[in-house]
Amino acid sequence: MAGDSRGYYFFKECRSVRLGLWQCPPFLFMVIGLVTIIAMILTYVIATRYTEEPEVAALIVIVETIFLFVLGHLIIAGFNRLAEAHRMKSEFISIVSHQLRSPLSIFKWTIDMLERVSARPDGREESRSFLWTLRDTTEYMIRLVNTFLDISRIEEGMLILKHERFSLEGLIRYVVKNFETYARASNVAIELDIESGLSELVGDRDRIMMVIQSFVDNAIRYSMRGGTIRVAMKRQGSAIYMEVRDQGVGIPASQQEFIFQKFFRAENSKRFQTEGTGIGLYLAKAIVEAAGGAIGFESEEGRGSIFWCTLPL
Repeated sequence: MAGDSRGYYFFKECRSVRLGLWQCPPFLFMVIGLVTIIAMILTYVIATRYTEEPEVAALIVIVETIFLFVLGHLIIAGFNRLAEAHRMKSEFISIVSHQLRSPLSIFKWTIDMLERVSARPDGREESRSFLWTLRDTTEYMIRLVNTFLDISRIEEGMLILKHERFSLEGLIRYVVKNFETYARASNVAIELDIESGLSELVGDRDRIMMVIQSFVDNAIRYSMRGGTIRVAMKRQGSAIYMEVRDQGVGIPASQQEFIFQKFFRAENSKRFQTEGTGIGLYLAKAIVEAAGGAIGFESEEGRGSIFWCTLPL
């Protein structure tokens, strides 16, 4: 009974990480056991009754060995996939915990201060300031939770986009305006190069805004002091092309293939900027592709990056 429950657990694990039967280690173990038993019986029967040539029996054993070797390789690959899935789950929990710790600490500190200030007769104005802090922190936590929910939906293939008409030009200007203070604090200038008169898009405005925010935020975060960021938009055939060009640290050539993977951050970016979750570009890629567009980048270490995407009109 215990063995059956363990087997069921492993099959459930395979389904949870989308492993097919021929990638699932428990199923492959059963197959390899069954094949081994059948192969031993067949080899014995053939060798004793149907042939007197040892070469034929040896050939049968060689074929069986090759087949078992292939199954063994599939089993190892399946276990590697399961181990990677467990590692990603642990990493996900660690990142969620880390990201929620700061706003929760702010919550606790602000509430403590609010209790002290509200007890004073002249504390009304100061209390209002603390309430604004609580509101901003609450909004940040809501955005953070929604981000992690989007990751879950992407992995389950259930990311659903809204369809609403909006101006991408207006959205870009709105995002850039919100980042102006952060850019000035980082001594980074932002230039806009936007083709006028472009048609409006029909899509998920909030999620497209997440894509633009991810591009601009990374460009500022990893720019050298005194650099310039250029945000451009133009028509390209039946789509709108947008790019964000920076003069930042760039991405090493050996790590560029992983840049859109979940939780990935290049080693040089970790040295330059310790903050970051490594999920912004992962989400951006999923959103753009779900909207029917394309996404990509060009980068050279030490010279900066260009992140771009196209969205159908």
